Amino acid sequence: MTAIVEISKDDNTYVRPQLELIDSTLPYFRKAIGVLDISSSSTPFFIVNYGSIHGSNSIYAMKMIIQYLKEAKKIDNEEQIIAVHNGLPTNNWTSLFELTSEENSYSNAAYGQYFDEQCLPPNTIAVGFSIASLHWLSRKPCNVSHHCVGTFVQDREEREIFKHQSKLDLASFLKHRSTELVPGGVLILNIPCVNDEDSLGFDNYVHLLYKCAKSVTHIQQVLLDHMIPSYYRSFSECVDNELFARCSFKLIKVKSSKTNIALMDQDQNGNVSVDEFSKAVTSFMRSWSESSLKQALEINKQSTEETNQILHQFWTLYEQEIRANPHEYIACAYFTHLILKKV
Repeated sequence: MTAIVEISKDDNTYVRPQLELIDSTLPYFRKAIGVLDISSSSTPFFIVNYGSIHGSNSIYAMKMIIQYLKEAKKIDNEEQIIAVHNGLPTNNWTSLFELTSEENSYSNAAYGQYFDEQCLPPNTIAVGFSIASLHWLSRKPCNVSHHCVGTFVQDREEREIFKHQSKLDLASFLKHRSTELVPGGVLILNIPCVNDEDSLGFDNYVHLLYKCAKSVTHIQQVLLDHMIPSYYRSFSECVDNELFARCSFKLIKVKSSKTNIALMDQDQNGNVSVDEFSKAVTSFMRSWSESSLKQALEINKQSTEETNQILHQFWTLYEQEIRANPHEYIACAYFTHLILKKV
């Protein structure tokens, strides 16, 4: 089963946290550009964002990379630059091109395909990057009981299946990126992960997803099918030197980091009311997790009306729980930052 996770496009709740992650990755962009060596490459100059979700954020990241390239004199003002935004076919590509319609310093292109396959011809890309996308799996490897996120699967065998799938996906991703990059090109990765205690930093939010699912449906098969196709790797699972060498990558820099998510920290800072906080974080969680439950309901022959009713009950319950216990939902996130150079 191919995993397709559609991000909601109806508000900015996903945009703000993603923008924070881009800002946290900017120092790695600058570092990577410092080691970029593409003297043998031919024009045009390709930059690719793998896993682009929201157009404005992808454009912002592209502009920062281009700025750093010019500051480091890696390109000149006459260079033909093509920024490729890779993402799902369901992304709002029309909006992206509307945002860039008056951009003259570089060209934009979109490629609607999951990045577990080759996206561009060999020896094409100078700079590639992916921010908070590599925890999504190319497929849901199995249904599991007692949770909807593979990181928290209790059964050891089931968890190993998810771990193995994540290993296959990372190997496939790096293999294809190595093929696409020109020698001397760079790849910058921001990978969501767990800390040394196997915590995401926002565990309670994820546990609440399954708790609410159990409350709104008693169809056991729906609970089994409600499996979000993701896996949050450990630091050691992100750093596979044997894999890097096999894919002709040199590891330039690696660092784990903890990032406070402003959206999930506002209640602690007293900047917003409990009601505003609960609505905002519920909307954020809904933006990336709802499609899994919706698909599970549809697979199990629930009508459109029944599905919509259950989803409404689900998110109403979710928001009520956070409003009742806001201090249990102060959160952060953990990431592994990698800079790889094609050799």
